[in-house]
Amino acid sequence: MKKKLLLAAMLSTAFAPVANAGDKDCVTVAVFSINDFHGAFIRDLRTGIPGAAAVWQTLDSLKTVYPYHLTVAAGDNFGGSYFSTATNSALIPVLFNDLGIRISAVGNHEFDNGIAFLADKWKNDKLRPAGWDLTYVCANVLDDTGMTPDYMQPYATEDIVFPSGKRLKVGFVGLLASSTPLQTRKKNIAGLSFSGDYTGCIRQRQQEAGYADIAGADLRLLLTHVGTKSLDGKPAWDDADSTNIAAFSDPTFHGILSAHSHKPVCGRINAREYPVVQGEWHGNYISLLKCRVDTADMTVKAVEPEICRVNPHIRLGEGPRRLNAQIDSLLQTTKTKGGVPLGEFLTKSESPLIHDRNDKYKLTEVGGLVCAAYADAYRRATHADDNAVIIGTSHFGSIRAGFPKGDITVLDVGEALPFSNALKIYRLTGAQLKSLVNFGLHNRKYGWLQTNNLIISCDKDGNVTKLVYTTPKGKQIKLTDRGTYILVADEFITTGGDGYATDFFPEAQAVDDVRIPATTDAFINYLKTLPAIGNATRHTSILANQ
Repeated sequence: MKKKLLLAAMLSTAFAPVANAGDKDCVTVAVFSINDFHGAFIRDLRTGIPGAAAVWQTLDSLKTVYPYHLTVAAGDNFGGSYFSTATNSALIPVLFNDLGIRISAVGNHEFDNGIAFLADKWKNDKLRPAGWDLTYVCANVLDDTGMTPDYMQPYATEDIVFPSGKRLKVGFVGLLASSTPLQTRKKNIAGLSFSGDYTGCIRQRQQEAGYADIAGADLRLLLTHVGTKSLDGKPAWDDADSTNIAAFSDPTFHGILSAHSHKPVCGRINAREYPVVQGEWHGNYISLLKCRVDTADMTVKAVEPEICRVNPHIRLGEGPRRLNAQIDSLLQTTKTKGGVPLGEFLTKSESPLIHDRNDKYKLTEVGGLVCAAYADAYRRATHADDNAVIIGTSHFGSIRAGFPKGDITVLDVGEALPFSNALKIYRLTGAQLKSLVNFGLHNRKYGWLQTNNLIISCDKDGNVTKLVYTTPKGKQIKLTDRGTYILVADEFITTGGDGYATDFFPEAQAVDDVRIPATTDAFINYLKTLPAIGNATRHTSILANQ
């Protein structure tokens, strides 16, 4: 017991605001941020996800250390996890209400379910707490009339109230990565434009009459779904328009809350040395900007960045335990679109299968399995001959994770392949397939195209020269330029996602009379047929002569 008390005292001392002589009116205010949560409600120690209940409990612990605080989100609050997708993110309003989040940046995944879903803000969600609402802030997105869409606003403020009744007004200006159109279905962002002139957008907003509320705020922060990273031990921008945002140098701003690149970042950035934080993803960290405020005149004296690791083993209080009960209830009652319960056992993995989104220039075993599942869905639907050439394909980023060793359930599959996109079928020539695969193996920005059962020959420059397909029975078939073959593709890349031109997928060559399941259910159905995975690479495409 004494050891526990001593540890608690040490932690309290480590986090406690330091009082300086002559600053009797100064207090430390904490602005907390959750970024790239992706609806990762369920704790999974195999994959390092602490779970929403642990995030809540950790944040509550920090709030006891910093009694003057507010909490915001930096975007990608839902989407990117299968539990979130399968439940229509129904627990996001519950969690955000519990965490005190009422302001959020807009992330690219906020568009996963389309503009109507984003604008609705869970109005019809039966679990949505009464009185809770969410304000999305984004200054660099305009609709086709040149205005900010009415379901978001460029900036917002929130007050922190002190015991004296005085209020600290905190202003947030939102930004979203300009690369969003390449990471979202085109139909989900129809009519919207995404500017990479982040600095120019903020300057333009500062000329608006409504900006007076931000100009009059005591503490001003950028709330960005624009990525950062650590470079040579110092934060740097990780974005298509890094140069622009790196040039941001407005002395009226005190700090930056970052998101999108899924990296833990804590330090100072830009020429003005703005404090910047980013808490990786999935609730792994809580970010905080510790702001030293003189309450006599509400001036900000200093801002220090910090990220706090969420402990998945933290002892839960009553509220987080209640949230876990709601999560368990949805696990038991929610099924995939194909009618499979989330907890159903499918197969087992005899070894860990890695698909690391940060190590994206490779053909992975998981990628091969996914693409084989797409091909299998077509083969089953059409009763195709075993010798028929049927190739599945997926962009690297749609596969969000690999598999741990051990039992694999529907939920594990969903976490690896969470988006449940439609599958599109095409009858392409060998020359067209070769061109597609060649582009996919040179996609430096988003990673390599994943395929199944192909031996891919390349010349000394890495350009594809020959494709050989291995049938399920082991027969090898060389693809000819004029021959025609079946391609089954995740719809996302067929509409321009991840930089793939729509010319790779001509509508005139689409096969529209065959109905197959969406991506995740196709993968679920296929894994049911395999007694085990992780012990062979027969599905994985391989490179030759490179």
